[in-house]
Amino acid sequence: MMRYRIRHYTLTLGLFLLLLTTTAIMPGCKSTVDVAEESARLLQTDRDSARASREFGAAEAFRRYLAPNAMQMPTGSKPIYGVTNIFQAMLPDDNYLLAWEPQKAEVARSGELGWSWGTSIYTYTDTDSQVQTIHGKYLNVWALQPDGSWKVLVDIGNSSPKPKEIAACVDKRCFSIIQTKGG
Repeated sequence: MMRYRIRHYTLTLGLFLLLLTTTAIMPGCKSTVDVAEESARLLQTDRDSARASREFGAAEAFRRYLAPNAMQMPTGSKPIYGVTNIFQAMLPDDNYLLAWEPQKAEVARSGELGWSWGTSIYTYTDTDSQVQTIHGKYLNVWALQPDGSWKVLVDIGNSSPKPKEIAACVDKRCFSIIQTKGG
């Protein structure tokens, strides 16, 4: 009989603690984040990082916008971990330009994680002094930092077929229009 009471009290105490813990945690699970507004802010942050790449170079842009524990998954290579290692891996070769154009960003209802994707152009001069261009796309997973800024947690990119170019003329001025699918 005594064993039954001890088990009963232990079970009751365990259920009480479980309910107490669940009740304490649940209010924190409710989102007070305006997902649309925060997604727009994340998209703007990605656009700012793209501008930083054009102004300061890709390595510096990545250094500024990567989380300390970031992971980069470069095409044809093993993953690189940590902002310092990613920066160092990108730094030695300054004979290139990496430009990207963010297309979309979304933030989770919790407001702590988000993602963005876009297109990229990697331009470099090869060993024969010929300018080469590789078109690509990327997906970044972002994490909200304690200071309220967004930083890239995971950077994934790969190549894409070259977009078709179409010549268009308006009022005797001709333009090259790049035609893309999707978006």
